[in-house]
Amino acid sequence: MLPTKPIILFDTTMRDGELIPGVKLTVTQKLELAQLLEQMGVDVIEVSHPAASAQDFEAIVQVSQVMRRAIVCGLSGASPNEIERTAAALRSASRARIHTYTAVHLPKVSQQQQILELIKTSVTLARNYCEDVEWSAFDATRSHPDFLCRAIEVAIAAGATTINIPDSLGIATPATFANLITQVIHRIPTIDQVVVAVHCHDDLGFAVDNSIAAVQAGARQIECSINGLGARKGNANLGTIVHTLLQHQPGLIAANSELLESISALVTQMTIC
Repeated sequence: MLPTKPIILFDTTMRDGELIPGVKLTVTQKLELAQLLEQMGVDVIEVSHPAASAQDFEAIVQVSQVMRRAIVCGLSGASPNEIERTAAALRSASRARIHTYTAVHLPKVSQQQQILELIKTSVTLARNYCEDVEWSAFDATRSHPDFLCRAIEVAIAAGATTINIPDSLGIATPATFANLITQVIHRIPTIDQVVVAVHCHDDLGFAVDNSIAAVQAGARQIECSINGLGARKGNANLGTIVHTLLQHQPGLIAANSELLESISALVTQMTIC
């Protein structure tokens, strides 16, 4: 499948990048980086997990006050307290997104109904606070496809507007990941109501390839980071994603690649441990 709709660039440098031991950006650094990412044309900027600390909360508050075009995103677990905390941090954003997640790799069938109910209640609560809600199927590539599809259907029915299918442990190959995205798109009748997103880790060195393969299969949002920063071996490198898309299908994104080199250098300076 050749993509025809614009691809949404979602940057998680400031959130997932901080999962690297020793890396912690200040609020001032996040403000500077967020403004450059917006200037470059990034669509969604995930700033932090605001329930994690007062500094993470304050970072979203301050970034929200200066963003004009980009969507400001905060990550939240499924608990009501975390969702409410994230909503409070995003209150002043012109365009806000609550990004909540639930683990879907289950060792016991008996847990499945409980997890489906958790997805329903958490997404419903997030949607009560914010019109733009992303739900992530954490560890999707190790989930049974039948249960993954059931979970996605529940999240869509509860009000999610973006469904993220992450390769959380970086175990997929381009062929297997594209097959998973294809299954999801073909099996879920309501999938056209949402944007399908992917978040690929680079443990096997396939984060970029998996992301591009997912776009070819019908995904419309790529979650990535400057310099590929992120947990363990990192995420898909935003710069490589941008250059690849601009080279092969330039009409799909509107990013200013000329800013990539300076932003990359800035993030390198900010994250030297």
